[in-house]
Amino acid sequence: MRSKLGSVRLGATIGSLLALTAMQAAVAGPDLNKREADPNQWPLQTGNFYGQHNSTLDQINKKNVKDVKAAWSFSTGVLHGHEGAPLVIGDMMYIHSAFPNNTFAVNLNDPGKIVWSHKPKQEASVKAVMCCDIVDRGVAYGEGQIIKKQADGHLLALDAKTGKVN
Repeated sequence: MRSKLGSVRLGATIGSLLALTAMQAAVAGPDLNKREADPNQWPLQTGNFYGQHNSTLDQINKKNVKDVKAAWSFSTGVLHGHEGAPLVIGDMMYIHSAFPNNTFAVNLNDPGKIVWSHKPKQEASVKAVMCCDIVDRGVAYGEGQIIKKQADGHLLALDAKTGKVN
């Protein structure tokens, strides 16, 4: 009896998680849904709602990959782990650093041009209690805002156009 009940619970849990994953696109909002479907944008850390980390763009292929060269690079000025992918929303790339959790908006039509930056003042003592180094997993986008968490426990919404705290 116990194993049947456990199997039912496990099945219900898995079914619920699958349903929530499928509904995620519906609750994200029409703007994010539209951007997620556009192969020229990268509005989520994993590229899409399914976490595929894959682009459907096909300009680079097996034949020409050997000829690819870096067009430009960008440094956040922070030497610790950058585990979050940059976001691409329209013509802007949003880049986030590990502690002190700096965020940059870079104009992709003028690569390397910083449109705005947000450099929070945080108590350095938080680094001592952070687990697993002082890395960061990046930012999120929604309704014209860049959402970021900081090592000191604050959650911020930045205006995507100006970088001002909302």
